[in-house]
Amino acid sequence: MAKSLSAHFVNLLTKVCGAVLIAATLFFLFSCNESITENTDHTTYVDSIREKANRMLDKGDFNKAMSFFDSAYSQIDNPGVGDEIRKFNFKGQNYYPKLGEHKSALVHVDSIFPLLASEDLKKKYIREYSAALFQKGDLLFELKRFSDAYLYYYRGNLIARTIFDPCAVSEYTYRLGMVSYKQMKYVEAINNFKQCYEDAAFCRKDFKNFALRQELLANISLSYGKLNMPDSSLAFSKKALAFINEEAKVFPDRKDYIEMAKAVVYGNESDQYYKKGDTLTAITLLKQSYETNIQKGFDLPDAQMAMARLGYIYVESGHLDEACEIAEKLKASMDTSYNLFVDISLQKLYWKYYDELKKPEEAYVFLQKYIQLKDSLDNRNKKLVSADVGREFQNIEQQYNYNLLSKENDQKIYYLYALAVFVVMALAILLLIWQNWRGSKSNVSSLTKLNRQITFQNTQLEQTLNDLQQSNDDKDKILKVVAHDLRNPLGAIVSISSILLDEEGISDENVELLKMLKTSGLQSIEMISDLLSANLNYRPEEMKMEQIDMRMLLNECVDQLKFKAEEKEQQLELEVEDDAVVLADREKLQRVLSNLIVNAIKFSKLNATVKVKMTIREDKMELSVTDQGIGIPDELKSKIFDPFTKAKRWGTSGEQPFGLGLSISKQIVEAHEGKIWFESEENKGTVFYVELPVNAPVVNAPSTLTF
Repeated sequence: MAKSLSAHFVNLLTKVCGAVLIAATLFFLFSCNESITENTDHTTYVDSIREKANRMLDKGDFNKAMSFFDSAYSQIDNPGVGDEIRKFNFKGQNYYPKLGEHKSALVHVDSIFPLLASEDLKKKYIREYSAALFQKGDLLFELKRFSDAYLYYYRGNLIARTIFDPCAVSEYTYRLGMVSYKQMKYVEAINNFKQCYEDAAFCRKDFKNFALRQELLANISLSYGKLNMPDSSLAFSKKALAFINEEAKVFPDRKDYIEMAKAVVYGNESDQYYKKGDTLTAITLLKQSYETNIQKGFDLPDAQMAMARLGYIYVESGHLDEACEIAEKLKASMDTSYNLFVDISLQKLYWKYYDELKKPEEAYVFLQKYIQLKDSLDNRNKKLVSADVGREFQNIEQQYNYNLLSKENDQKIYYLYALAVFVVMALAILLLIWQNWRGSKSNVSSLTKLNRQITFQNTQLEQTLNDLQQSNDDKDKILKVVAHDLRNPLGAIVSISSILLDEEGISDENVELLKMLKTSGLQSIEMISDLLSANLNYRPEEMKMEQIDMRMLLNECVDQLKFKAEEKEQQLELEVEDDAVVLADREKLQRVLSNLIVNAIKFSKLNATVKVKMTIREDKMELSVTDQGIGIPDELKSKIFDPFTKAKRWGTSGEQPFGLGLSISKQIVEAHEGKIWFESEENKGTVFYVELPVNAPVVNAPSTLTF
């Protein structure tokens, strides 16, 4: 009983170990396959088309930008993982956000993460992975999903700090600065923007980095302005303008963006000059700002806000006609691009304008609209403004550490399980060794005896195979001798019958008998040739290979067989689209072509057309022979290439079949590393195809010949 349980346990353990080994092997093979099939990135090309598409977006040509990018990207035959990431970045970070379709943008950014499912790919594209996390956070922020946005900001920052990349960390501090600014925590915003500016200096000095750093200087200036520190604000505005003017030399093809960025800074400066009492300078800067950014493809929302601020100054300085004019322009611009912030500013401008005109009823209407829109905006941003970002990140970090500890604990449990399994397997192996040792003595003698028997049987089999081979060789020799001896008298019979048929004065009955004699002789010679060929083993090394001009060979074959077609009043058409030279055995290849053409003639009706066509497809020559014959029934198609096949049928004029031609043709074609196949429909005809490797092209004009 104990022995039975032990054997059962060993059997079970063996199956488990086998399953584990199979799984490990499959995993290894899959991993190798992944590394082998990874495509190369086309970073420079994709970055260039993305840059061109972004310029189109800046000009407001959204459809044109997307069409251009998709068309240019489709030219990449095998895009790499990095190429795919950049494609989804363009759509998720640039295109859809410009349209205000943040949900669609989120779908495309989410598409990046499945591309980086493996740890190896995450390590290889760790910078892109970190950026994708930040981008998703931005989109979640726009969708008012602030808690989710903070989580992705934290994850992106965690990766950026792990790789000790200040450039990657700058994306985190930039977002902290923007959140602090929107929460009206301007001191924190200034600190984050300054830190981001320093970290961004470690990034690649491209246009994207230039745009970010000038924006940071402008944001610092704005934040100082919100703190009522006009001198500090103006100082950073000057720094921003100096930075823009200096870097503009590096990017001479981005003049529109340069002008737009400077116009934004002018608008920021105007508020500070107005606070300092320099109304004229403030008005001049605001005019310059909105007149620049009101242009198509520039920053229309900034131009609208500049117009609103200019209207406030006109109202407060008593220039009511100018205020009314600018208010109408602002209202007209809203038809092109609606913005809630601009609408609030417009209602406020009309309220102050009518209040200054001493028209309380009109002023009250616009005051109500202003309050309604302002309350709506405040409600939307209430959750953002009231959120404690520091506390949010602290909670996220605590949750992250908790999850990390849980994973470590789970890992320790797995290790314990693995150790237990290892101990059990070790005991089982020891048990197997002990059992094998006990049975080894008796097994050795049994194996020795079996080995002797197998050795004896192998010797007998080798002797039998040698005898069979010798017998087969003798049979082939006898068959060739008999065939050779039969050909001479049969040839004589055919020749004599041909001579007698040419004689005059022979009765009709004798003419018929002579024709039958000639036909029987020819068929006998053909059958002998097929029998000889069927007994040959066509191997590539036995072929007499030479360079063959296929146009010439086809012309010879068609010319030799045209008399057979004429007997049935048929036409032979030869079409050669492209010439080619193949390395082949001329005699064997000519036999294949003759077999196919003779079959087409044999199974086609009177007055039919047999078409022979040759084309070149890449590095292959494709030859087709098309007939208008009886076709091949479905039940015979699988047997067509069998030697001595039962699929043989009589020709349309009673021609006798032998069932060897196609089998021989298949052997010859495959010995030339080619392939042969057919397409057929019963009672409509058949097309046989032969494909052979092309050795070298011969440049000649296409031709079509009819015989």
